[in-house]
Amino acid sequence: MSFEVVNGNAFYKSLGTFLRELSQDYVGNLAEIQRQHGDLVHWKALKGFVNFAFISDAATNRELFVRNTDALAKSPSQIQTFLYAAGPSVATAHGEDWRTKRKEANSLFSRQIVEASWPGQVSVTRDFVQNCGTGPLNAIQLSRRLAALTSSRGILGRAISLEEADTQIAFSTAASDRFNAESAHVFARPHWMLAPWRRELRRRKHEVFPIVRAAVEDLRKSNAPNDGLMNHYVNGDFITSNDDEMLTILVGLLMGAQDNIASAAGWVLAYLAHHPELQAQIGAEVQTVGAGGADLHGCALLRSAVMEVLRMRPPAPANQPRILKRPVEIAGYTLPKRTFVLNSFFNMHHNASAFESPKTFDPSRFLDKKLASSASFAPFGHGPRNCVAQGMAVQQLMAIVVGILQDSRLSPCDSAFPGMEQNPFLTPAAFKVQFSAA
Repeated sequence: MSFEVVNGNAFYKSLGTFLRELSQDYVGNLAEIQRQHGDLVHWKALKGFVNFAFISDAATNRELFVRNTDALAKSPSQIQTFLYAAGPSVATAHGEDWRTKRKEANSLFSRQIVEASWPGQVSVTRDFVQNCGTGPLNAIQLSRRLAALTSSRGILGRAISLEEADTQIAFSTAASDRFNAESAHVFARPHWMLAPWRRELRRRKHEVFPIVRAAVEDLRKSNAPNDGLMNHYVNGDFITSNDDEMLTILVGLLMGAQDNIASAAGWVLAYLAHHPELQAQIGAEVQTVGAGGADLHGCALLRSAVMEVLRMRPPAPANQPRILKRPVEIAGYTLPKRTFVLNSFFNMHHNASAFESPKTFDPSRFLDKKLASSASFAPFGHGPRNCVAQGMAVQQLMAIVVGILQDSRLSPCDSAFPGMEQNPFLTPAAFKVQFSAA
């Protein structure tokens, strides 16, 4: 497979129109480019003064993000959002020494550490669902609260109140809004234009930090058993220089675990609600789940269903536009320095050459575990900079399903399956569901 080179006027829309519409519909624009020009496109806009590369080919995408990751400039919007939301930390203070920090993060998110909290995540989900009643529920709010409750249980090692969950949601929403205000645009926006989002994020930051600080202080005072990631900073081997640095890291973890999990959980609720047969099968499977991590991961259909939801509707449908710091040769073609690279995991996940009947929701396809590790399946990205917490993310989604289906069943309040929205995560449009006894 080789790049198709497109010069200015041959592209399907003008540069101005493309830049304006990209921020409104990233998925749709890249799908249209793929339909018209193929999986690898080099667009030389303004006679080559501005260059774009659009990559929907899985092998080329992996080659770029694995072998040439150091040629890709960091996403400034991600870094700046983190700094405004949490503050300087080990993750940002070490600059280019990110490989060392990555190794530490890998050990923090090891399977043994992550699995320790999954029974607690199931428990908070069950308690929450039992208090929801049987009337129609806003599924978007429901998924956000489930994400906040389970992420806090896994990170802080304790259950939080609904009020605290809503505080965390407001904080993460403010961070997401600030991130989206810049990241959806290829060219950086003037600093002053982002001031309203910064102010809101700063306000929400002052609400969420006390929750985390109180959790740390309670753990130190009680020295009670704690299976959350926080315990490995307070009582374990993950030593930070001071409490401010530790709080920054923990708040950053909560922020990272909220919106993407909420988006994925929303799609999980939608697909389960519209597939009652699948619910019944998974419901039977999870009745025997024990307290060990191996029991959870032994639920083959449950895991396959979560993977298929992530294929159909990846919360992060693409990496944010990145710029090349040097010329890069991939797929036998050289892209020039300062090329804007845009890829599409959504396109990769809907490629018929990799997934038979790609538009069909079919969890059984992931019963073959090899498919989840293929280059064509990348809900958490590719390469050494992919999502370090992907194991915890999958566990959270599985724990949410177990917590719901052990006692309850889910049904839609509308026969229509929800459409897609991009904010910047790929989320379901508003829909309602209701619970009933299993």
